[in-house]
Amino acid sequence: MRRFRLLALGLTLAGSAHAQTNVVFWDFFAGGDGARMKQIVDSFNASQRDIKVERTTQTWGNPFYTKVHTAVVAGQTPDVMTYHLSAAPAGLQRKDLRPFSAADLALGGLKSSDFQGNLITTLNTAAKNVGTGGLYGIPLDTHTFVLYYNKDLLKKAGVLTAGGTLAPMKSVADLTRTLQTIKAKTGVTPIALSSNQDSASVWRLWYSLFLQQGGALVRDGKLSTADLNTKGLAALRVMADWSKQGLITRNVAYPAGVALFTAGRAATMLNGNWEVPTMVDAKAKGQLKFDYGIMSFPALYGNASTWADSHMLAIPANAKAPMSPEKLKAVMTFISYVNKQGGATWAGGGHIPAYLPTQRSAAFKSMQPNTQYSASSAADARLEPSAPIFGVGGPVYDAVGVNFTPVLLGQATPEQGIAKLTAALQSFAK
Repeated sequence: MRRFRLLALGLTLAGSAHAQTNVVFWDFFAGGDGARMKQIVDSFNASQRDIKVERTTQTWGNPFYTKVHTAVVAGQTPDVMTYHLSAAPAGLQRKDLRPFSAADLALGGLKSSDFQGNLITTLNTAAKNVGTGGLYGIPLDTHTFVLYYNKDLLKKAGVLTAGGTLAPMKSVADLTRTLQTIKAKTGVTPIALSSNQDSASVWRLWYSLFLQQGGALVRDGKLSTADLNTKGLAALRVMADWSKQGLITRNVAYPAGVALFTAGRAATMLNGNWEVPTMVDAKAKGQLKFDYGIMSFPALYGNASTWADSHMLAIPANAKAPMSPEKLKAVMTFISYVNKQGGATWAGGGHIPAYLPTQRSAAFKSMQPNTQYSASSAADARLEPSAPIFGVGGPVYDAVGVNFTPVLLGQATPEQGIAKLTAALQSFAK
């Protein structure tokens, strides 16, 4: 009997030595992003026995950030989550985020200098603007607006260079003429842009045109509407003019916009680099009947500044149930794995890695089709205004949709659209 008890005790001790730490992970990734994050999580779980990451995918956008805040208030948070850098100012204001110390980073063999500098600077600025300090997220990538193009249709229109790229454009007039030529010679819509129930795409195009004119919506950490009646109005007029001429899709939902391009019914598509997997996978399956290319959003006003955001990994604040040292170590081990071992997989989703060793690697620099745009897009990327009203989950996206969509449909003037957006921004900032 004594021998049996000793044996049982030995088994118990052996089992506890290999007890797994469960890490609850919330993300908002679907489509190609979701498939690649699943691959990373599965690979991490298979690589060791001490930590098991339990992944749950939530709804993108405002529903995600509302659920996170509710979880923080209730003290029932996940252990780690994805977060948009653009949503950090609002998250910091709501006190939804836990800071990472240098010691925390060291648990995963990381330091802040391992990541793209402008992302870290933006995070630090957001923290200072709400009267705190520290690093409240670990950047995963930069994602930005790019131009996908159908080489077959562009060749038919006579606007494809001998090197297989879209002919250079240096102004709005250049691009407009190119779009007019495409429409006249191919009969298809020149640009697919989703606008129906997708105010985010409308915002990204407008904000890029606004930025390229030197416009700013935040100065010294506060909302500034001074440029809206000039540079903002000029940008919206361009979009309204393209819509009126039939050079860009009107009232098209996001999936339909992608489908129009992949079916060859639109010559180009303005969208995020996160749609790269759609193109790669469709080509591999023989579902794409044309050759395509990808380029950075063109410089139309003398500079190439383009809307961008960043996915991050963050830890929710949880004052009611603080994270144990063991759980923190497990979370940091996972975050490190995502950036180091998972970096190439994530880059396969079209994103520009924030972890500099991956970004500077020969493998990433030669990755197709990323190499067609990644270097220039990384340099041109300009993050969203660093203020709580902006960013994913904030009120500005909806305000843009409500006030700009009627302009693009010819139901309101650009002046009316800008006036209403200005009033909305001022009310949000009170």
